[in-house]
Amino acid sequence: MENHPERFVSPKVSTEYDVTRAKILIGDFLARFEEPCTADQLREILTVNETVIDYFTYTEAYEQMLANAMIELDKSSCVRLTDAGKELVPELSELALKSLRDRALGSAQSYFSEKKNRRDTQVRLLEQDDAFGAMCECLDNGRLLMRLTLWSKDKELADFLRARMNADTVRLYCAVMDCILGARAKAEPAAEQTEYEQRLAAAAQMLAKQTAENDCSSSKTQSGFEVRCVCRVQQKVCELEISAPDEQQAQRICRRLSQDDTLLECIVACVLANRT
Repeated sequence: MENHPERFVSPKVSTEYDVTRAKILIGDFLARFEEPCTADQLREILTVNETVIDYFTYTEAYEQMLANAMIELDKSSCVRLTDAGKELVPELSELALKSLRDRALGSAQSYFSEKKNRRDTQVRLLEQDDAFGAMCECLDNGRLLMRLTLWSKDKELADFLRARMNADTVRLYCAVMDCILGARAKAEPAAEQTEYEQRLAAAAQMLAKQTAENDCSSSKTQSGFEVRCVCRVQQKVCELEISAPDEQQAQRICRRLSQDDTLLECIVACVLANRT
């Protein structure tokens, strides 16, 4: 009780059947999912929003499986079935609903997909001289896909743009690429905003509507080609770096960006529309 007091204040009473079914689901998941999971990851995958197993039932089942040597932790602290667990799982799996067993796999795939997106994207606030930059960087296994930075003299505005970038970095990357390649979808209608958000959004839109000069160049990198574009309205207001598959595409994108006098407006619109 001292080690796990939460088990004795559970709002739900776990029946013996609940715990048995939870053990079957844990075993079936470990047998079918190929990605190694730590104990913390396994708990989060199977108990998040209680979509597969409720937290308290999971805790009871997991501890029983450890005590009965059905599961163990390897040298990397990942949970795996023991030989005894592997023998029992095929015999018992059908006792748990297939929909629940499949839901466990779906939860794991979502978890690791989100984890990869978090690892491969970075959003932060920069400070350079007397300006502040909202930067979003998207990578794929270390290869740069996009680095977008919007600069402002106003720190509040820059941080507001950073927060919008961070809402959904993958969607932002796709929207900016559509903007660059000419497949420009109409920006989503603005959701209800606070007065503070309206003020900052209006400031961003006012900046975007100013005529900007685009200075673009392409260069060869270790992984292919990269296009860099700097937009200036007296001073630098936007920096964009994107990868291109080959030299021909890099030059094509470079020409398009250098001639696009609405690029800044389009990029700002993409950022402002990037809401959860």
